[in-house]
Amino acid sequence: MRVILWVVVGALPVGWGVVTARPGRVALWEAGVWVLVLAVSVLVARRRPVVALVVMGVAWEVAFLARATVDSTVAAGLLAVGLVVVAFLAGRHAVDGERGAVALVLLAAGAATATVVTTSAGDAAVAAASGIAAFAAVPWTVGRYRRQYTAMVEAGWARAEQLEREVEHTRDRERARLAAEMHDLVGHELARAALLVGALEVAPSLPADHREAARTARGAVTSAAERLADVVGLLRAGDRDPAGSVEDVAEVVARARRSGLRVELTGDGIGGGMGEVDPVIAQTVHRVLTEAVTNAIKHAPGAPVEVDLSRTDDGLSLHITTRTTGSTWTTLATDPTNAPGTGQGLVGLAERVSLVGGTFEAGPGERGFEVSARLPAKPVTNALPHRHRVEVERQVRRSARRTVLATSGIAAGIVLAVIAYIIYDAATSVLEPAEFARLEIGQPQSEVVLPRRNRVDSPDDVPPPPEGATCRYFSTHANPFDDRRLDLYRVCFRDGRLVDKALLRRGR
Repeated sequence: MRVILWVVVGALPVGWGVVTARPGRVALWEAGVWVLVLAVSVLVARRRPVVALVVMGVAWEVAFLARATVDSTVAAGLLAVGLVVVAFLAGRHAVDGERGAVALVLLAAGAATATVVTTSAGDAAVAAASGIAAFAAVPWTVGRYRRQYTAMVEAGWARAEQLEREVEHTRDRERARLAAEMHDLVGHELARAALLVGALEVAPSLPADHREAARTARGAVTSAAERLADVVGLLRAGDRDPAGSVEDVAEVVARARRSGLRVELTGDGIGGGMGEVDPVIAQTVHRVLTEAVTNAIKHAPGAPVEVDLSRTDDGLSLHITTRTTGSTWTTLATDPTNAPGTGQGLVGLAERVSLVGGTFEAGPGERGFEVSARLPAKPVTNALPHRHRVEVERQVRRSARRTVLATSGIAAGIVLAVIAYIIYDAATSVLEPAEFARLEIGQPQSEVVLPRRNRVDSPDDVPPPPEGATCRYFSTHANPFDDRRLDLYRVCFRDGRLVDKALLRRGR
């Protein structure tokens, strides 16, 4: 990935500068140096972001100053792409943003100062400072924003995971408490009822048929106590055992059968037990199955239950059907207001399945009350229900688009301001060819009408002026972007008289 990034931000832009510049403007050895600097900056941007930012900023300033007076397009664009990418990476990986901000201020101030000292051109100084702002400060700011926003999102997921674990622990404790209360209160009452009925069974004063009825009643109470023990066991099995294993589906079904529930187990997902399945998915299967079996015992006693656990291409499919025809659970399915419970168990199952990235459905079907869960092979690493995660991701993308648009607008504004200044500078310093032709050597300076502004103050790549003369330099035309943009008219005065006029063809 870093090699591709280096080619895109380093080799290609520098190669463009070598090819498009006039012969001799960008030497091959110089291009090699810039490509090497870009490679080093990309490599160290992750571990030493501020160092990479400073290195690339200084490299861009040097490239700019080396040819700002002869080819401003190549000067500004040679390392611009590399500086943008390195500045973004530096902002993305910098832990402390203050040092980067100080470095950017120093780079901008240094660029302007160095340009004024070396070229004495105010427009070049503005261009240098604007280049640092557009190519370094804006990408750095975007990178810092992305780092902070990513950290905020990660912290949110971590907090959500913590809350989900707390909810799970609270739910398990509540199930254990309910199991204990059922065992202690209802179990005690059933045991006391069995003792009382047993006393009637052995009472000598009762007729034989009454003692037989008491014996039958005691058997029913005892059977009810055993069923209660199985239900309590199902409630307490909602969590993993101390060793961290999960009870197999076959074991849950066997225990339900021992409690008197008629259960049929089918499907290809039961072979080999739950040890082959991801622990979180296995726990979710166990939770859905035990809750559904408990509900069947509670709401539809005597109704047969069919359990189908099958493997799919992307995980597991669990389908539980309770043949509720004529049972109390049929009323629950068609009219929840008449349900003997609150229905919170099914709501909890839906939340549990959603947390691992699955789908859950429960309701009346053609064959009875049906509970279906489709689970992935591995849990999805989200700690919020899927719909909430999708909404958060949508907000992240929306925020990212706003950030890109805002920073692009700032960068475009800077570039447009620089271009506008260049156009203004060229247009207000034009000496028309006809006016230049009318100038005569020896003409008094007071009679010469010239533009108010100079195109440049003292270019260093023109023939020397006449000795003792003071010269001014003007544009030959208003377009600062064509192939004649560097040509100048020079008008020199000495002792109040015009002593020289010349058309200087530069950059050819």
